[in-house]
Formats: sequence, C-alpha cells, structure tokens
Amino acid sequence: MKRRNGQETDITQLKIDWDKLSKEADGLLQELFPICRSITGNGTRKTLEKLREIAQFDIKEIPSNTVCYDWAVPEEWNIVDAFIKDSKGNKIVDFSESNLHIVNYSVPIDKIIPFCELEEHLHYLPELPNSIPYRTSYYHRDWGFCITYEQYQQLDKSGEYHVVIDSTHTEGVLTYGETRIEGETDREYLISTYCCHPSLANDNLSGQILWALLIRELKSIKTRHSYRFVIVPESIGAIAYLCHNEESMKRIDGGFVLTTVAGPGGFGYKNTYLGNHLIDRVVQRTFDELNVSYIAYPFDIRGSDEKHYSAPYFRIPVGTISKDKYFEYDYYHTSLDNLDFVKSKNLIETLRLYLLAIEKLEINVIYENLNPYCGLMLRKRNLYPKIGGQIVQKVADTKTSHLEREYKISDNDSICGSELDMIGWLMFCSDGHTSVLDISEKTKHPMRSLFETARKLEAHGLLKELNYSGSEAI
Repeated sequence: MKRRNGQETDITQLKIDWDKLSKEADGLLQELFPICRSITGNGTRKTLEKLREIAQFDIKEIPSNTVCYDWAVPEEWNIVDAFIKDSKGNKIVDFSESNLHIVNYSVPIDKIIPFCELEEHLHYLPELPNSIPYRTSYYHRDWGFCITYEQYQQLDKSGEYHVVIDSTHTEGVLTYGETRIEGETDREYLISTYCCHPSLANDNLSGQILWALLIRELKSIKTRHSYRFVIVPESIGAIAYLCHNEESMKRIDGGFVLTTVAGPGGFGYKNTYLGNHLIDRVVQRTFDELNVSYIAYPFDIRGSDEKHYSAPYFRIPVGTISKDKYFEYDYYHTSLDNLDFVKSKNLIETLRLYLLAIEKLEINVIYENLNPYCGLMLRKRNLYPKIGGQIVQKVADTKTSHLEREYKISDNDSICGSELDMIGWLMFCSDGHTSVLDISEKTKHPMRSLFETARKLEAHGLLKELNYSGSEAI
C-alpha cells in the first residue's frame, strides 16, 4: 500500500486491547445513560461534550426556526422536573426516577386535574406491564406522562391529581457533532449516528459510544479513504445536516448508520437501498469470513436516518450492522431497554465488525498484472514450492476436492498451499478492473490475506496497484 508522510496507510496497524475497550465502554454506558437527551437542549449538549473527551470532533449549532427543506428546526426544549401527586400529596410518578416518565418535548403545566382529564395524557403498555414506554411530541404542542401499566392500574379513577411539568421552549439551537478524517483517494464514506434518545441503552446510547470509539481508532492511523463522522438528533438533525452540507454530501460514496449495537440477541444487517452496493458486500464478506450468522434485513424507508441520506437528491447507500436491531426486540422504546439489557462486550463485538468492514473498504484495491501473457515462472522468485507435483491422490483422501489436495504442501517449503492458490488467482484476475473484494468473493480467500499476498507480488514487480478509475495509483 502507498505511503504518506512515511507511514503506511493500513488499517491493520490497529493494535486494540479489546478487554480494556470493553471496560471503557461500560463506564460510558453507566455515565451517559441517566442523561435526558432530546432533539435539542442541555442533555444533548452534555452528552456530546462527554463523548468529545474520548474522541476529537467539532460541536456545532443550528438556530431554532432555521428552514431545512420541508422542515424547520424547532425551539429548544429543556426540562428541570416533572411529577404527578395524588390527593394525599404522594408523588406517584417522578421524572427524577426515570426521564422516560415524561413525553419528550412536553409543554409546562402546574395544575390539579381530575383523573378523566389526566387519563388523556397517560401512555402505558399492557403487553409489558412493568415497562415505561418512550413517547415524544416534538412538533405538536402537548404534554404527557409515560407510566407502567401496573402504575396505571393502581390509580384512583375518582381522584384528583396534581400535575407538574417544569419545562421550557425557547429560541435556542439544535446541537450536533462532526469530524472528517482525510484520506488519500477521492472516495468518502459517511458514518452517522443519532443522539436524541433519553435513557434507552441499546437505542441508541450504544450507537453513540461506538461512534466515538470508532473515530478514535480511525484517527490513530492514516486511511486510504476519507470518513465523515456525523452525530445528530434523529431525522431533523440529519435533514438539517444535509441541507447545510449539500454539495459535500452529494459526493459521499456510501456509509453506515450506527444504531442498536449492544443487545443480547443476534447480529443483523440492514441493507443499503441498492442491496448489492460495496457497503453491502464488505459487510457480507466480514460475516462470512468470521463464520458469524446474522439476520439480513432488506432496506426499508421505516428506520433511522438512512431514509434521509438515501433520498433521491443524495442517494447515499447506507447500511446498518446491529445487535438486536430497532423494531425487532421486545424492549424497543421502553424502559426495559436499560443497562441490564445491553452489555459493553456486545458493543465492542459490533465495533470489531465495523472495523473489519471498514478495513475491507480500505484494502479493496484493483491491480493490473504486469506480465499478463501467460502463467509466470514463480519458482525463480521463490514463490513456488521446492518440490512440485505434491498432490495428494484421491484414493488417499476421497472427501477433499482436487484443488485442496493439490495445495497440501510440505511444512518445509517457504510458501504454503493457501498462499500459492491466492497467487494464482491474483495473477489470473488482476486485469485492471477486478478488485480484491471481487477475487475474495470468487475464491472465498479472506480479503486481508489476498491483499497481503498482492503486496508481496507488487514488491516482486508482478502487479501494479491502480486507483478506482483504472489509472495508476499515486
């Protein structure tokens, strides 16, 4: 791979202490979980400031009422306290116990009302009687409380209640974060997440923490491609970001939305709107090479910010690797999506998958065979076994294909059978159009192994690296 400032551009440089990273992620989960985040306000700012302690990125603002395409940035919302007291003065619902108790963006109220009026503003889940649902009212001025169904059943239906919500709607700002890692090529990938949900651990505190850790890891090396990291309030934040960065975003080649990455269930992958884009292919190869089973979800406009990034004007192919995908787990958008539900080790396992997928973007090189006329004399370059013809006869191994039997080479040789097979395929396929990913998909050899073998062949003057337009790499 080419060098820049004397340092190789190679994601395989990363040396990660996974156990240490898991402990760090656990501490961040514990610290950030209680914060009441929303699409604007102090909770979101506090979260971004904390994440900036572990990863370098810029925090920016867009004023309230700024028009962004068909939308406008809403007024800033902040909340101090909220509760419901019964007729005896007992506090029966308390925002300080769970910030999910309040409908996000509720208007202020301080009055005594009968149960029949209160009931119109209560939200609960009979199917999960001990959980508090998550509800919002961003663009409709209203107020409300979210309670467990068990709490609802205990309410005195003939009583009166003192309802207090100490909140404000003011001219303020929408706060978001961004940074860009500059690469060598003209390819740029988006890595986005959202920071608006309050105390919901998998959706999406887990994605925010993974986003920050991923920035830190990628900024520690030189990258071939550029990576634009964006953390925004879901929907309105992505829309506002697109509106304010229109030309830059139109040049994005693809990307990921990081969300729901730390649950106890299986891995999943939501495809880009194309379904067979480079992003989809590197993720599939990552799962296949690790022999990890996963649930493949087709693209759907119901989801996160991929529907905005992939809109007709931008058409950015965006995929999502998840662990307990949004919509798909029982505790989604409830208080049971808590710190008991997620595990930091699951978050770090998903981080590893993202790093391996990004590595494949980095090493997906196109080579040209510099001696394309026939098969090469590899032995004179010490790229062939000392003794030829070492095929294991079929009678000695009836269950193995002839290709596998042919490359069972003696341990005394300087080259192994797998590498010999990769050399053959690389020299055969490197026509200036076929990428390392293409060859990996065809042969099932790991991409990194193919790439490292290709670099060895390049050092022998047998291959030449090209850029994505088919020209010689700079």
